[in-house]
Amino acid sequence: MFHLSRKIYSPILVIFFLFAGTNACKDDYDSVVPYVYVNMNINPTNFIEFNIPGGAYYFAEKGYGGIIVVNNWGDTTSPFLAFDAACTYEVSSLIRVAVLENGSGIATCPKCGSQFMIYGGNGSPINGPAAEPLRQYRCISSNGRIIVSN
Repeated sequence: MFHLSRKIYSPILVIFFLFAGTNACKDDYDSVVPYVYVNMNINPTNFIEFNIPGGAYYFAEKGYGGIIVVNNWGDTTSPFLAFDAACTYEVSSLIRVAVLENGSGIATCPKCGSQFMIYGGNGSPINGPAAEPLRQYRCISSNGRIIVSN
Protein backbone atom coordinates (compact mmCIF):
# COMPACT_ATOMS: atom_id res chain seq x y z
CA MET A 1 0.00 0.00 0.00
CA PHE A 2 2.90 2.37 0.78
CA HIS A 3 4.39 1.91 -2.70
CA LEU A 4 1.07 2.66 -4.39
CA SER A 5 0.58 5.92 -2.53
CA ARG A 6 4.21 6.92 -3.20
CA LYS A 7 3.64 6.33 -6.92
CA ILE A 8 0.61 8.60 -6.82
CA TYR A 9 1.97 11.40 -4.61
CA SER A 10 5.48 11.68 -6.06
CA PRO A 11 4.37 12.96 -9.49
CA ILE A 12 1.86 15.30 -7.87
CA LEU A 13 4.57 16.79 -5.63
CA VAL A 14 6.96 17.17 -8.56
CA ILE A 15 4.31 18.98 -10.60
CA PHE A 16 3.42 21.19 -7.64
CA PHE A 17 7.03 22.26 -7.04
CA LEU A 18 7.62 22.88 -10.75
CA PHE A 19 4.51 25.04 -10.92
CA ALA A 20 5.40 26.91 -7.72
CA GLY A 21 9.00 27.41 -8.85
CA THR A 22 8.04 28.93 -12.20
CA ASN A 23 5.68 31.45 -10.59
CA ALA A 24 7.62 32.28 -7.42
CA CYS A 25 10.25 34.47 -9.08
CA LYS A 26 7.86 36.78 -10.89
CA ASP A 27 8.55 40.05 -9.11
CA ASP A 28 8.11 42.19 -12.20
CA TYR A 29 5.14 44.33 -11.28
CA ASP A 30 3.33 45.52 -14.39
CA SER A 31 2.01 49.00 -13.65
CA VAL A 32 -1.08 50.40 -15.34
CA VAL A 33 1.07 53.44 -16.22
CA PRO A 34 2.65 52.81 -19.65
CA TYR A 35 6.36 52.05 -19.81
CA VAL A 36 8.54 54.97 -20.92
CA TYR A 37 12.32 54.69 -21.10
CA VAL A 38 13.96 56.76 -18.35
CA ASN A 39 17.66 57.51 -17.87
CA MET A 40 18.37 60.66 -15.86
CA ASN A 41 21.63 61.89 -14.33
CA ILE A 42 20.88 64.65 -11.81
CA ASN A 43 23.25 66.91 -9.90
CA PRO A 44 21.42 67.35 -6.55
CA THR A 45 23.34 70.53 -5.70
CA ASN A 46 21.31 72.31 -8.42
CA PHE A 47 18.03 71.71 -6.56
CA ILE A 48 17.38 73.14 -3.09
CA GLU A 49 14.51 70.65 -2.64
CA PHE A 50 17.02 67.81 -2.33
CA ASN A 51 18.57 69.47 0.75
CA ILE A 52 15.27 69.30 2.65
CA PRO A 53 14.16 66.01 4.27
CA GLY A 54 11.09 64.95 2.29
CA GLY A 55 11.78 67.63 -0.32
CA ALA A 56 10.63 66.76 -3.82
CA TYR A 57 11.23 68.09 -7.31
CA TYR A 58 9.09 67.47 -10.39
CA PHE A 59 10.79 66.83 -13.77
CA ALA A 60 8.09 67.56 -16.35
CA GLU A 61 9.52 66.12 -19.55
CA LYS A 62 10.55 62.70 -18.18
CA GLY A 63 8.64 59.44 -17.78
CA TYR A 64 4.97 59.16 -18.74
CA GLY A 65 3.52 61.98 -16.64
CA GLY A 66 6.75 63.51 -15.41
CA ILE A 67 8.96 62.21 -12.61
CA ILE A 68 8.96 63.20 -8.96
CA VAL A 69 12.28 62.70 -7.16
CA VAL A 70 12.05 62.75 -3.36
CA ASN A 71 14.76 63.21 -0.73
CA ASN A 72 14.17 60.12 1.40
CA TRP A 73 16.27 61.53 4.23
CA GLY A 74 17.31 59.09 6.92
CA ASP A 75 17.31 56.01 4.69
CA THR A 76 20.94 55.22 3.90
CA THR A 77 20.07 52.44 1.43
CA SER A 78 17.63 54.60 -0.58
CA PRO A 79 18.42 58.28 0.03
CA PHE A 80 16.29 59.29 -2.97
CA LEU A 81 13.11 57.84 -4.45
CA ALA A 82 11.64 58.45 -7.91
CA PHE A 83 8.02 58.04 -9.03
CA ASP A 84 6.07 58.71 -12.20
CA ALA A 85 3.63 61.53 -11.57
CA ALA A 86 0.80 59.92 -13.56
CA CYS A 87 -2.11 58.94 -11.31
CA THR A 88 -2.70 55.18 -11.43
CA TYR A 89 -6.46 55.69 -11.33
CA GLU A 90 -6.74 58.27 -14.10
CA VAL A 91 -3.81 56.85 -16.17
CA SER A 92 -3.22 59.93 -18.28
CA SER A 93 0.00 61.77 -19.02
CA LEU A 94 -1.96 65.01 -18.55
CA ILE A 95 -3.33 64.23 -15.07
CA ARG A 96 -0.42 64.35 -12.66
CA VAL A 97 -0.19 64.00 -8.93
CA ALA A 98 1.23 66.96 -7.06
CA VAL A 99 3.30 66.88 -3.89
CA LEU A 100 1.81 68.83 -0.99
CA GLU A 101 3.95 71.80 0.04
CA ASN A 102 3.80 71.02 3.76
CA GLY A 103 6.51 68.33 3.55
CA SER A 104 4.12 65.51 4.42
CA GLY A 105 5.45 63.27 1.65
CA ILE A 106 2.00 62.84 0.16
CA ALA A 107 1.21 63.31 -3.53
CA THR A 108 -2.41 64.05 -4.47
CA CYS A 109 -4.26 63.64 -7.78
CA PRO A 110 -6.13 66.87 -8.62
CA LYS A 111 -8.89 65.01 -10.48
CA CYS A 112 -9.81 61.88 -8.47
CA GLY A 113 -8.37 62.97 -5.11
CA SER A 114 -6.25 59.83 -4.64
CA GLN A 115 -3.32 60.31 -2.31
CA PHE A 116 -0.02 58.42 -2.48
CA MET A 117 2.76 58.06 0.10
CA ILE A 118 6.03 59.01 -1.59
CA TYR A 119 8.31 59.97 1.32
CA GLY A 120 9.59 56.83 3.01
CA GLY A 121 7.14 54.76 1.01
CA ASN A 122 6.72 53.00 -2.27
CA GLY A 123 4.07 55.24 -3.80
CA SER A 124 1.21 53.26 -2.31
CA PRO A 125 -2.26 54.78 -2.32
CA ILE A 126 -3.40 55.87 1.14
CA ASN A 127 -6.68 57.54 0.20
CA GLY A 128 -9.08 57.76 -2.74
CA PRO A 129 -10.15 55.43 -5.51
CA ALA A 130 -6.64 54.49 -6.74
CA ALA A 131 -5.73 50.90 -5.86
CA GLU A 132 -2.26 50.68 -7.42
CA PRO A 133 0.94 52.43 -6.35
CA LEU A 134 2.64 55.04 -8.48
CA ARG A 135 5.13 53.64 -10.98
CA GLN A 136 8.47 53.67 -9.19
CA TYR A 137 11.81 54.06 -10.93
CA ARG A 138 15.22 52.81 -9.85
CA CYS A 139 17.00 55.66 -8.09
CA ILE A 140 20.69 55.40 -7.16
CA SER A 141 22.82 57.99 -5.40
CA SER A 142 26.42 57.63 -6.57
CA ASN A 143 29.44 59.93 -6.72
CA GLY A 144 27.39 62.97 -5.74
CA ARG A 145 24.82 62.31 -8.50
CA ILE A 146 21.29 60.91 -8.59
CA ILE A 147 20.73 58.31 -11.32
CA VAL A 148 17.09 57.58 -12.19
CA SER A 149 16.33 54.74 -14.60
CA ASN A 150 14.06 51.80 -15.28
